[in-house]
Amino acid sequence: MYKNSVKYHDICGISYFGSNIDGLLMFLKERNKVKGQKTWITTVNPEFVMATISDEKFLDIINKSDVRTIDGIGLIWAREVLKTRRGLNRWLVALKLGVEILGGKWRDELISGSDLIVDFCKMAVKNNEKIFFLGGFDDRAKRCGEYFSKKFKGLKYDFSEGIPGVKNEEVLKKINTFLPDYLVVAYGMKKQEEWIENNLKKLKLKVVVGVGRSFDYYSGALKRAPKWVRKMGLEWLYSLLKDPKRWKRQLVLPRFIWMVMNLK
Repeated sequence: MYKNSVKYHDICGISYFGSNIDGLLMFLKERNKVKGQKTWITTVNPEFVMATISDEKFLDIINKSDVRTIDGIGLIWAREVLKTRRGLNRWLVALKLGVEILGGKWRDELISGSDLIVDFCKMAVKNNEKIFFLGGFDDRAKRCGEYFSKKFKGLKYDFSEGIPGVKNEEVLKKINTFLPDYLVVAYGMKKQEEWIENNLKKLKLKVVVGVGRSFDYYSGALKRAPKWVRKMGLEWLYSLLKDPKRWKRQLVLPRFIWMVMNLK
């Protein structure tokens, strides 16, 4: 079976799914055949990794998920850099890899929440399945659903703003009444993973994934980076330029690079 042939990558204390998005969809197709099976996906980037250093509980939550994907070109860079012993050679390799990444190499290995939403909607229409949009700010879950229902005719979807605007008990009731195959949760890093861990046993679904600020793009609240920027893995930089208030969060990136360069 396909799932038994999947390789995994260990990077900075977390084991990641070792294939591309097509491989993940094949993997999910097999898992979804098992009645009552749930699959929890976390899409991890360097910001997640740095958060786990000061929060072991968050690391534990991530490792409880069924599938952890690489959603950040910095993790691909780290994986390759760490194949070289610490020292001058590692710095030289790091620079060479940086240039290659800017040229688009390894981009196809990334699996982001933003891309998964699109594929889940495609699968939902193709297989007569349903998707639920949870979270975002204000009415972004609603607008996100409207966007995809226009993009994919016949899409069966529902949505909720979620907490704190809607009580969690009401959120769970609405989800389980709708019985989605796919649940995408946009509560933001850590908060969405904590919510999934606390509520997974109560949920009736097949696949759940935290998607960060993805609703911002598809609701029209924030323009997504052009394809050439995404190809270089620099969508985070584009988002920062569009929303400068996020600059403090991006300070973790230099710390991540320094950490990787000094790991044994």
